[in-house]
Amino acid sequence: MRKVHIEAKPDHLLRLARLKDPVGAVVEMIWNALDAEACQISVAIDINELGGVESVSVTDNGHGMPNASCGGLFGGLGGSWKIKAKVSPELKRGLHGRSGQGRLRAFALGEQVRWITVAQALDGRVERTVISGAIDRPADFDISEPDHVNDSPGTRVEALVPADFVTRLVQDDTAQQLASTFAPFLAANPDVSITYQGKLLDPATVWADMAQYPVPWPDLSGHADPLLRVIEWPKDVGRVLALCDASGVVLDEVPPGIQAPGYHFTAYLLWDGFVERRSDLPLAEMDEIAGLLEAARETLRGHFKERDRERRARLIQEWKREEVYPYPKEPTEPAQAVERQMFDEVATTIARRLPGSQQSRKTTLRLLREIISHDPNGLYPMLDELFRLPQSEQEELKRLLQRTSLSEVIKATGQVADRLDFVAALKKLVFEPEISRTVKERSELHKILERETWIFGDAYGLMVSDQSLDAVLDRHLKALGREPEGGQSDPVRREDGRQGIVDLLLGRAHRGSSGREHLVVELKAPKVKIGQTEVGQIKSYAQAVVSDPQFRDARVAWDFWVLSTEMDDVVRRDATAPNRPPGCIAEWEGGVRIWARTWSEIIDDCEDRLHFYRDRLNHDPATEHAMEYLRRVHGTVMPEVTTQA
Repeated sequence: MRKVHIEAKPDHLLRLARLKDPVGAVVEMIWNALDAEACQISVAIDINELGGVESVSVTDNGHGMPNASCGGLFGGLGGSWKIKAKVSPELKRGLHGRSGQGRLRAFALGEQVRWITVAQALDGRVERTVISGAIDRPADFDISEPDHVNDSPGTRVEALVPADFVTRLVQDDTAQQLASTFAPFLAANPDVSITYQGKLLDPATVWADMAQYPVPWPDLSGHADPLLRVIEWPKDVGRVLALCDASGVVLDEVPPGIQAPGYHFTAYLLWDGFVERRSDLPLAEMDEIAGLLEAARETLRGHFKERDRERRARLIQEWKREEVYPYPKEPTEPAQAVERQMFDEVATTIARRLPGSQQSRKTTLRLLREIISHDPNGLYPMLDELFRLPQSEQEELKRLLQRTSLSEVIKATGQVADRLDFVAALKKLVFEPEISRTVKERSELHKILERETWIFGDAYGLMVSDQSLDAVLDRHLKALGREPEGGQSDPVRREDGRQGIVDLLLGRAHRGSSGREHLVVELKAPKVKIGQTEVGQIKSYAQAVVSDPQFRDARVAWDFWVLSTEMDDVVRRDATAPNRPPGCIAEWEGGVRIWARTWSEIIDDCEDRLHFYRDRLNHDPATEHAMEYLRRVHGTVMPEVTTQA
C-alpha cells in the first residue's frame, strides 16, 4: 500500500468536486470510461427499502489503469495526458477529459470512493489495483500493491456513504439527461452501450424527433463539412449548442442563440476542426469560427421554421377532430379565406397558452374568432363586466387593449373560463349533501381557496394563510411600510389569552389614495352552521385587532367574515338588520365591520360578474368540466369524494 498526495488545499479540491452535481459526476465517470476505449459501461445505484441511495457504482470494460501509472494519475492536479493525445490510442476516439481533475468529481457521489481497476502491466501480466479516497481527506489517495489476476481489463468506481445531493440520480428525468449528453456519441458509435439502472441508454427511445443537416463552411484544413444534428425532447433538458468532434464527443457548449417557443431541444455541431481548437472553444463566439456558429444557428432557425409549419397543420387537424375548431365549413368568399388564414396563424402561434380542458379550449378559440372578425376593442365591455371597473379604468382598458398582444388576451380569457369551471365545482363542494358533509375545512376547502382568492374580489391579494394573529400584525405593518416599535412586535392575543389562527388575510389598496382594506376570512366546513360560537370566534379576532395599539392606523379599514353554507336564525336577523349593509352583523369604531356570509351570497356575486362572459361565449360548464378543473389545479388537496362524483 502506498499513498499519493495532491499539493492543493482541501477546500479547493472540494470546489473542483462540485458536490452539488452528482449527475455531472456520473457523466464525468462515463466519459472517463469512453476515453479508456470502453464499449460497455454500466451505472448502478443501490436503493434501500426507504428509497434512499446506499451506493453508486460505474463499471466499464476499458483498458483500466496499470499500477505503475496510478500514482501519476491520482497524485497530480491538471496536466492530463489527454491534452496532447487528443484521440484514444487504439480506437482513435476523440477524448473528452483534459483537466486531470475528473477523479475528484467522484466525491459528489459518496464520501468514500474507490477505483477497482484491472489492466495489463508492462510485463504483459494482468494486474488488479484498488485506489481509495475519502472526502475528509480529498488530497490523499491510497493505492494498493498490484494483485495479478486472470480477469478482463476494466474499471469499477464505487461510491459509498452517499453525498448530500446524490438522490438526484434517481429522479425520473436523470436517464433522459444522460441520453441527451451522450446521444451524438452513441449515434456515431453503435458498438458502445451505456446502461443506467439496468436500462440501456438509447436516445432514439426518448427523443421526440431527430434531424441533421450539413453546414457549409470553407475550411482550409481538410476536415469534412460540419454536421448539425438536432434532437428534440418531450421535456425540457436545457437548451445548448454542443460543439463536438465528428464522432460525437462533446468538447464545449455555447448558447443556441435562437427563439423556438414550445420546443425542447439539444443541437450538436459535429466537426473535427473543433479538436485542434479545443483550448480556444470558450472564446469561440469571438474566434475565427464565429461565422461557423452563426451558420449553424441559421440552419437551426430553418429547422424550426419548417417544424412550425408542420405543427400548425397538425394542430388544426387535431382541433377539427376534437370539434373545437370554430369554422365548421370551408370559406366560400375571399374575405372568409383571409379571415381563416389570419385565425390559423394567430391560433397556432399561441396554442401553448390555450386552456388544458377541451371545453375551455373550444370557448377560447371561439372568442379568438370573434376578436379577429370584429374590432378587438369590442372586448373591453366583457372585461369591464367581469371586473366591474370604474369609468377611469374603462378608458385605460381601451388603451391597453390597443397595445396588449392578442396572446395575452387569450391567456386572460382562458383564465376566466377556468373561473366559470371553478364556480361550478365550488357549488358541488358546498351544496351537494353527499360531498359537502365530507369536505374538510382546513386540509381541503382552505387549501383550495387560498389559490382562488379572486372569489372574494379581484382587487384583493392574499397576505396570510393559516397563520397566527402575530403573523397578521407583521404582514399589516409590512404593507404599511412600518417597523415595529423597538424592532420587534409584541404578541397579539385574544381576550381569553389564546393566540388565534387566521384562515385567510386578504388586502387591497384604495385606488387614488394611500388607504388600504384588510379582509379576514374565517372559513367553516359546509356542514357547520354559523351560530353564536362561530360569531364569537370572529368577533374575538376583531377585538384583538381593535384593542392592540400596534394595529392602529387611520388609513386601514378592517372587515372580518365568518363564512359557511348556512347560519342560524339569530345570526340571520343580525345579518339582515335594516340599518346595516346585508350580511354585516356589527360595526365598530376605527373602521371595523364584522360579517356573517353564506356561500350562496359569494357564488351569486361571482356569477353576476361572470354572466356576460358566459352568455357571450355560450360557456356553460358541465359537471365533468368543473371536476376536471379541480383535478387539474387542486388535485393534491381535492376531496376524495369529489373524484368519485
